[in-house]
Amino acid sequence: MNEKKGFTLVELLVVVAIIALVATFAAVAVNAARSKQRDATRLSNVRQLQSALEDSFNETNRYPDGDLTPLGDASQSLCLGSRGFASDCSGDASVFLRVVPGTYEDGLEGIVTCGEPSRRAFCYSARQESDAYVIYFELENDFAPVGLQAGVNCATPDGMEAGTCAQ
Repeated sequence: MNEKKGFTLVELLVVVAIIALVATFAAVAVNAARSKQRDATRLSNVRQLQSALEDSFNETNRYPDGDLTPLGDASQSLCLGSRGFASDCSGDASVFLRVVPGTYEDGLEGIVTCGEPSRRAFCYSARQESDAYVIYFELENDFAPVGLQAGVNCATPDGMEAGTCAQ
């Protein structure tokens, strides 16, 4: 009886092709998971900012001044104290957020930018004579459970919504 020993070239190519296909699917799945984790971090940071802004409002009866201020910027908004956003809150009576988080830039298209020079950021503006605020932020993916979309979203004292908030 003649036994076959080894694999033919075609069989080896099929095995290599299957391994390459599995590796491609695995890489796509890992990248999608990383993208969603970055968005989860962004949302967590925005919620932390909202909480600190409410603490600030409760103590000062107003939200901090600002007009498209890039949050987390070392020169102007590294911390949030009783005097508002600043690079150093050591002289403030109260500190609501010792380190203001900036946006996690990886994966973003750069739709939401502010500051001089312009850069990707959580962009904060006080509204209605500091009785309200808006934080513009960008996401890589839709977040259907909370009504947010890939691209521009905004946070206000009333919550978060997809798209640009109405003036």
